[in-house]
This record gives sequence, structure tokens and C-alpha cells, in this order.
Amino acid sequence: MKIMKWLLASTLTLGLFFTACQKDEDTTIQSEQIMAAEDQTAANDLYEDVDEQVDIAVETRGGGGTCPTVTIDPADGSYPRTMTIDFGTDGCTGPDGRVRKGQIVVSLTDSLSNTGAVRTATFVDFYVDGAHLEGTRTLTNQGPNADGNLTFSRTVVGGKITFPNDESATWEANHQITLVQGGNTNTPLDNVWETTGSSSGVNRNGKAFSTEIVTPLVRKRACPWVVSGTKTLTVDGKTLTIDYGDGTCDRKATVIGPNGGTRQILIRWWM
Repeated sequence: MKIMKWLLASTLTLGLFFTACQKDEDTTIQSEQIMAAEDQTAANDLYEDVDEQVDIAVETRGGGGTCPTVTIDPADGSYPRTMTIDFGTDGCTGPDGRVRKGQIVVSLTDSLSNTGAVRTATFVDFYVDGAHLEGTRTLTNQGPNADGNLTFSRTVVGGKITFPNDESATWEANHQITLVQGGNTNTPLDNVWETTGSSSGVNRNGKAFSTEIVTPLVRKRACPWVVSGTKTLTVDGKTLTIDYGDGTCDRKATVIGPNGGTRQILIRWWM
């Protein structure tokens, strides 16, 4: 009887051990999924930073500082116009601590507050925190939605990020963004945006991935990170979930594997 009890206990222990291993494998051995999660969250962060810098330049024309310098052509305030935001070849550190160098070149068909206005951003040797950005970022004013909130379509075409270690990833996106708070005030500092839509790309190992936003991603002007929302990410035939958290302003996101295992990642993984 003691032998039978010992065998039963051993079998249960082994079963629990293998279950635990399978759970751990879900969070540790799927390196392509983790890499794709890191790459697409980095892409989202970096290209949203571009929007932030363009917004600041439009609102303040550079803010009167020495870096970046902002030039507008034509200078008479008419449209269409081109704005060049130049951080210089040596770069400069912004109030948020990020180091930027190179140029963002922005074409505007009209004031972005007007329905139908289009803003297109391209790059000339542009870097953020040592990451080199390429591609075209387009923002189109689609007018207010049924709730009266301003909405935009936002795309990235030909996006590519070359990280400081010379590894690179590509990213394209088709998003809808909605200004859900701050639209009725004179300051942009209280703006809160929600983003829906999808994206796709190829991670640093050459593996294709795609994403779909499940619950809107929330970003506050007062925080440099997405603070909440979830999206699915599919790579190598497996789908996981990326959870940006509960509203706390931090650079963390949680990857949830197909079997429920979790792994925390940093949005700027190379820093």
C-alpha cells in the first residue's frame, strides 16, 4: 500500500511538473513572439513620438528654443505648406529626456482642425534615442464622430526602424484615433486619445507578424506611453495578447501567451 501511495504521489508530482514546464514554455521559449511584441510596441511608441513632435512644432513653431529649429514655407500662413523640424546632425535632448536628431518634414494641406485636412510626415536621417526611423506617417481629419469627438485616420507606410545594434524591423499601420478628452480646452496638455485598428510588420529575425487592437489603446498627452488597452499579436501561427496596463504611466506591457502564461516587456527594450 505504501508503494502504491508513493507511485501515485510521484505521478501527481510529475504531472504538476510537466504542467508547470508547459506554462513556463509559453512565456520563455516563444522568442519570436516576444521579439515581435517588443518590435511592434517600440514602433508604435516611436511613430507616436513623431506625432507629438509635430504637434508641438505646430502649436509653438518650435517654442522659441534653439533646438529643434522650425521653418515654414510659405511663411505667410497660407496652405498648402511645408514645415521642417530640424533637430540638427548632433541632435538635442527634449524636455522628456529623449534624444532626437535629423529632420521631420511635414506637408499640410490645411489646418488640421478642419475636416478633410491631411498632414504627412517623412524623415531625413531622423533618429530617436539612437533608433533610425523611415517611412511615411499620414494623419487625416475625419471630422467629429456621433459623440462629437474629433476623429482621425492615421497610417504608416514603409515604416522601418533600425535599432542602435543595427538590427531592423518593419512596420505598417492603419489606425483610427479619437480625441476623447481635452477637445474643449485651449491647452493640449489634457488631451487623451484612443486608438483602434491594425498593423503588420517583420520583426528583427525576419518573422512576419500582425496585430489587431481589441480594446482601444489610451494615450495621454501628459504621459509618453500608452497607458491602457489590449491588442492581439499573431506570429508563427500563434496568437498572444499584449496588455498595456491599468492606466499607470510607465513603459511596461504584459504579453499573455496562448496558454495563459505571462511575460513583462519594456516598450523601449534597447535602452
